[in-house]
Amino acid sequence: MKKSILILAGIIFIFTFNVKAQKGKELVIGIGAALTNSWILNQNFYGEAEVDYAPKIGYAASFNLGYNITENISVMTELQYSAQGQKYEGKQNIGGTTYETKRNINLRYLSIPVFFKYAFGTTETKFRFLVGPQIGILFDATQDYTRNGEKFNTVKVNLDGKFFDPGANNIEDRFEKTDIGIVLDVGADIHISKLFFVSAGGRINYGLKDINAPAYRIKDLDGEYTTSHNLWGGLYFGICYKLDVQGYSQRSF
Repeated sequence: MKKSILILAGIIFIFTFNVKAQKGKELVIGIGAALTNSWILNQNFYGEAEVDYAPKIGYAASFNLGYNITENISVMTELQYSAQGQKYEGKQNIGGTTYETKRNINLRYLSIPVFFKYAFGTTETKFRFLVGPQIGILFDATQDYTRNGEKFNTVKVNLDGKFFDPGANNIEDRFEKTDIGIVLDVGADIHISKLFFVSAGGRINYGLKDINAPAYRIKDLDGEYTTSHNLWGGLYFGICYKLDVQGYSQRSF
């Protein structure tokens, strides 16, 4: 995890240094937030009966940094905190007994996307298209897992031969520490002055990696294992400030 943080810090340093080294362009800083619908594609119930998916609301908040190469083309990055995961609700058959089961998985990530941005339109309103890769670092992973409204304790064995409780609250060891994904964002930048603009759009984030740790890639009741992937989509909002890099560098104080 420390190695991943150093890599991400290096990306931000190089990005910021390159921005400062060029003149006549605009540096963009801002904050953003998103209200999301979060999913984990392909269940992992550690060899037990699976349960129906249920909607899960998540959110994200970010500090944004961008550089306008031209009037239409930009590069951007974010330091983003996001709450993700999955809910399950329904009947579950365990050892011939049917339970009303609820399971709520909470995954929290610190993520850094790197976007290519293309914008077009009038001076006041520009439609924008963002796409790029993202690396996410898992902060923590917890769950609330009940059967017939009560918590339970059972014992299973993972692929490393270690005992674990499928219903435990802290499940951080069951997930990979990093996730690599691709992000797509389509929306508009609306200028409220020459320096400030607000952003709004739809964003989708798909994780390319299997998020399950190797020891917990346990086969299902059909004797198969299917990789699990993060997915979230929602509405993104932000407010940004533009700084004329050349204008400020040429001023005398």
